[in-house]
Amino acid sequence: MSAAPALRKLLSEIDELFQASARSLAEHLNQSVRRLRQAGGFPEIAGILCDASAPFCGACAVFEIAGAQATGISLRGADPEAAARFRQLHFPIAEAAAFAGILETCEPLVALCSPAELSPALIAFFAPAPDDKAHLFPLTAGPATVGLLYACGPVESAALELLAQCAAAVLDARRRPAPAPAPDLISIAPAAASDWDSLTAADRNLHLQAQRFARVQVAEMRLYREDAVKAGRRAHDLYAALADEIDRTREEFRKKFMDVSTTMVDYFHRELVRTLANDDPASLGEKYPGPLH
Repeated sequence: MSAAPALRKLLSEIDELFQASARSLAEHLNQSVRRLRQAGGFPEIAGILCDASAPFCGACAVFEIAGAQATGISLRGADPEAAARFRQLHFPIAEAAAFAGILETCEPLVALCSPAELSPALIAFFAPAPDDKAHLFPLTAGPATVGLLYACGPVESAALELLAQCAAAVLDARRRPAPAPAPDLISIAPAAASDWDSLTAADRNLHLQAQRFARVQVAEMRLYREDAVKAGRRAHDLYAALADEIDRTREEFRKKFMDVSTTMVDYFHRELVRTLANDDPASLGEKYPGPLH
């Protein structure tokens, strides 16, 4: 066999392997999100989140945050005995600077594996090397961070952040009673309603669905188009880098939400500004069409 046909055959085999891997990853994420949406309380959600996160890191765990205390709920990447002991692990947030920081900012962070950053109790349990790093992802429901995803070893942070956001959206929906105000709702179209309380139950539910839709869609852009997002940020023109995805999702958001309720807010635009543009609307670029009305 000559070199050229052999090379074509090799490239074809590589392409098939890549496509199979991509399909497998997409199915894993799809099944994980479906399981999260069907889950009940925090322990079940924590277990599913750990199962979903395990392929993207060396080891992972979920902590529940209650008051000033962190408690171990679920662990993957360790033996069953360690997983059982992990559920007995708890420590004050004040002893872990990284935990306190994530509660304050509600943003992911990377911390050194030191007693000051992660607490003496956690370090004693995991016994990491001094130069190891821990990746922490918040699980924020409403205005409060109620838990966090902890990952160490080789970490695919974009995938873990997407899964943590999906779990947080489910926790948000489970914990929020129908009349409670939406955390991201800053204003309602003045012609239709002056505030959240004046909305019908159906409209409030639609607003919550719209918020979750926007979060997941933008999180998927960060996961699947990471290089384009980085390039768009550097050029201060995210729209040019992601025009197809943004236009397609804007139209879907319009049909599902804007055209359905006169009180609707363009949460997709807000999520683009907050998450992709880091609260800098100018980074979306001059040709970005702006919020839907």
